[in-house]
Amino acid sequence: MAKISTHRLISIVCGAALVAAAGFLVFRHPGFLRAQEDESKWKSFSEKRYGMSLEYPGNYSFNVGYDRYAKGLLSVDVVDKKCSGAAGECNANCVDVRIFVGGRPDSDSNQLFIQLYEDMLAVKDTDNPELVQKTDISGKTVYKILNEAPTLSLNGSCGGPLYIFDAGAGYFAYVFAGYGADATIYGETTVQKIISSFSIAAGK
Repeated sequence: MAKISTHRLISIVCGAALVAAAGFLVFRHPGFLRAQEDESKWKSFSEKRYGMSLEYPGNYSFNVGYDRYAKGLLSVDVVDKKCSGAAGECNANCVDVRIFVGGRPDSDSNQLFIQLYEDMLAVKDTDNPELVQKTDISGKTVYKILNEAPTLSLNGSCGGPLYIFDAGAGYFAYVFAGYGADATIYGETTVQKIISSFSIAAGK
């Protein structure tokens, strides 16, 4: 099994975000209560082009883009409205989730699309748990990469982990997560629930 170096891993995390940009803790009791309160407010989304469906917090802003960063790449922004504030400022209660979905590149695919696909394969091939944490979320094998860099390149401002997984039906998914200082526990729970609900029904 291939090994992935720290330098290569940093390139994967930062490179994907920067190329996309070119195209465009502490546990706190209130956070725990917030997770309970928001549990019943989730909404479901589904679309036909990719056959993708997922659930997301109903009080978050939600935006879907087709071919916004690359032809054949679906992008989804799921952002807590508590994130609003000064540009570049990571609000303490912010949970900022950016999702890319794509399939196997073809001859018409641009560099971002190809890079995301190749980086997914590189991450899946690593056997170093200090660099990549392999976990199971509702039957999905998910690769979690710790990333302190903010999602600013993806119009976010908070740092957090990157999740990569095979979405099924020939598709892959990247989930860039950003958490404020008071939202880490709640943010992790939110992202895992989004990933848990994520499915692709279309064939590739």
